[in-house]
Amino acid sequence: VPFLFTVKSLLAKGNGSEFKPGFTWGGEFNVPSYRTGGFLDPKGRGMYSGYDQAVALPALQADGKEGQEELFKESNKVFDIGKGAIEMEVNKVNAELGEIGGVFVSKQPS
Repeated sequence: VPFLFTVKSLLAKGNGSEFKPGFTWGGEFNVPSYRTGGFLDPKGRGMYSGYDQAVALPALQADGKEGQEELFKESNKVFDIGKGAIEMEVNKVNAELGEIGGVFVSKQPS
């Protein structure tokens, strides 16, 4: 299963001015699609490489009318940028090493 974690353009805001246990912060960020132009779906279709459509789909375009919207949705590959959100909480602070530890919850489209 492909997994991409990113926080591009994250502007996080918190409830205080220093990192200490209990400090929480978070915000929204941009999520690029993991399906880049070179990504091929299981039927070999891609944005700029691979097949235009799956082998079993040509019957949908036989009359040029019905089925065209469904065929387009199935075969059209796009690079989407969505919105994600993250919330973080500090549980430990190691001032000597300049490190913090804690938990985070992130929600982003796949």
